[in-house]
Amino acid sequence: MAFTYADPTIRLNLDGIPTTYLLATPDTGSGVVRPLPYGLVYDLRVHTAYVLAQQGHRAVWLATHLDLPRDAARRIVALARPTPVPRPLTDRALGITY
Repeated sequence: MAFTYADPTIRLNLDGIPTTYLLATPDTGSGVVRPLPYGLVYDLRVHTAYVLAQQGHRAVWLATHLDLPRDAARRIVALARPTPVPRPLTDRALGITY
């Protein structure tokens, strides 16, 4: 059975070599680990930083506690927390949404 990687990835330079990292876990939840395609790397620090950034941790905190370069931590946070879309405004008195 072939697995596809629709999971998010990010290209970072952690150890002097630009590498594409998988941000999700390669485990399918049933104990089966999906094989990684050539050139894609799973790093527990990067995955942990992505999960913690989704929970609201800041880039400085991630860089300090997970021993990541600050630029990499900033890029992970930017990917984990995209810019929110403004909610539509509703005028309840007139029943208009704009």
